[in-house]
Amino acid sequence: MSKKQKKTVGQAIKWWWTTRILGYWRIKVGGKIKQSLSEKPDIIQFNKDAEPMPSPSKGDITVILTAYRRAQYLPEQIKALRAQTVPPKEIWVWSNRSEDDLVDVSKLADRVVASNTNFLFWGRFALANLARTEYVAFFDDDILPQPKWFESCLKTIKDGFDGILGGSGVILPKEGGYSSKHKAGWNGKQLSFPTQVDLVGHSWFMRKEYVNYMWREEPHSWDNGEDIHLSYMALKYGGIKTYVPPHPTNTPDVWSCRPDFGKVVGRLKVATYQTSGHKNTRSEIVDAYRNNGWKIVETQPEYTIPMERSFANALQEINQKLYNKENFALVRFGDGELAVINGQAIDYSNKDNGEHKYTPNDKTDEKFREILEQSLLYQSENYIVGLPCRCCVGDQHCDDLRAQSKQPDKQLTWANIFVNSNYPVFLEDTVQALQGSKVNIICHEKANISKLPFEVIEDFRIGKNAWTNDYDQTLSAIQQYIESNAIENQVFIFCAGVLSNMVIYQLSKQFPNNTYLDVGSVFDDIMELGQTRKYLKGSKKRLKKVCVW
Repeated sequence: MSKKQKKTVGQAIKWWWTTRILGYWRIKVGGKIKQSLSEKPDIIQFNKDAEPMPSPSKGDITVILTAYRRAQYLPEQIKALRAQTVPPKEIWVWSNRSEDDLVDVSKLADRVVASNTNFLFWGRFALANLARTEYVAFFDDDILPQPKWFESCLKTIKDGFDGILGGSGVILPKEGGYSSKHKAGWNGKQLSFPTQVDLVGHSWFMRKEYVNYMWREEPHSWDNGEDIHLSYMALKYGGIKTYVPPHPTNTPDVWSCRPDFGKVVGRLKVATYQTSGHKNTRSEIVDAYRNNGWKIVETQPEYTIPMERSFANALQEINQKLYNKENFALVRFGDGELAVINGQAIDYSNKDNGEHKYTPNDKTDEKFREILEQSLLYQSENYIVGLPCRCCVGDQHCDDLRAQSKQPDKQLTWANIFVNSNYPVFLEDTVQALQGSKVNIICHEKANISKLPFEVIEDFRIGKNAWTNDYDQTLSAIQQYIESNAIENQVFIFCAGVLSNMVIYQLSKQFPNNTYLDVGSVFDDIMELGQTRKYLKGSKKRLKKVCVW
């Protein structure tokens, strides 16, 4: 190791004079003189300083907005965000440099970043890496979220659709660049279920960690396509899919954008999509990513472009199964069945011709309650479960029941599938399909089946509170009948209240080569049991009601 060279006395004095005395006059004093003689620089001064950065937090949301040429709408955007049923922890604004004056929104937002460079759409996503919350959300400056948007995003993730969420989804064509012909969200198909898409725009919601995937590769273009790049990168490196949360037509409070705002502000001349070459650039980006292995959703096995469920079409699907002689089971759970399953005391024993009664903690009732619950949870590709719809029981209750059933979405249908506006079609088309089948019926002991519009081979009778009183004997009688006669490819119609689902559940497991239908009260009037429901009394309101999925 070399020794430090020792300065002479003259060298030390010179070093001290140069660095301490001359340096002071040249740099510090000289700098002040130059500053006083030069023009005063522009000063960026905020009306409000931000608070210190918070500690990392689970479950919270940081929102990042962009101020560019439509900053006049920021106050309204921020107001809508503060009014969310799940409000964000912080709202940040990335202020891109534009030809307009830089607008100070520090009084409205929690943090403001002012840039003298227009980083286009990329700056906000880069800024997200500094957030301390579990989730981050982004909005274009022409988007005004409805009050339950964040609530809907969090529920979508909880329901198993954890990925890049957004308000305007695009399903790309199998071949040929970029096209937004097939869209889902506030400005496309307004579907009531989460929808997988290739990319989303206008607004984004995701776990903060997913933003990191965006920077794994250089974008194909820095001029356009940040939405394409994000979804492509997340899928490629993290297996993270892209979804549009539910945007049901009749529930706009969960939408990502108020449509009148989005349509008017989004069509201003400053909108990016109106720039020259916009679509061509996006097509080049999509093609480049396809060539690099991007598996778009339309190329995935069994994927079909999602369509909103139709109440009328659901009945037609059942009718078609009957015409085709397909064997399947349909169970339906109304409020009465679900009250029992959820342990709520109920007494309908004096209603109509005597329905069911349930007493919590009663030993016998609890035994049969467990069987009823099993009939809700049982899963098979030929087992269809009807549940109350959102227009009849409300969004929250409807969603809770669907989650409780644990059924795949494709196995669910309306509990009201045969009634309301479907009832006239049932009497015509469904009955016609039954007339071509061998039919057995399970119905009330007082029912007159002679007037039914189809021939009945065998009938099984039940009485009051049948779900406990008649379960064992009814199930045993039907089992013996099927086994003794080697019954296959016949239809068993159940007009037996709560008992229907319990017996159908057991029979569909043991004898899957028959069809089992819970049709409820549809034949009550014909079987001289009375007009037990409003639709049977000819209620115009009921018969015009089109239930919503």
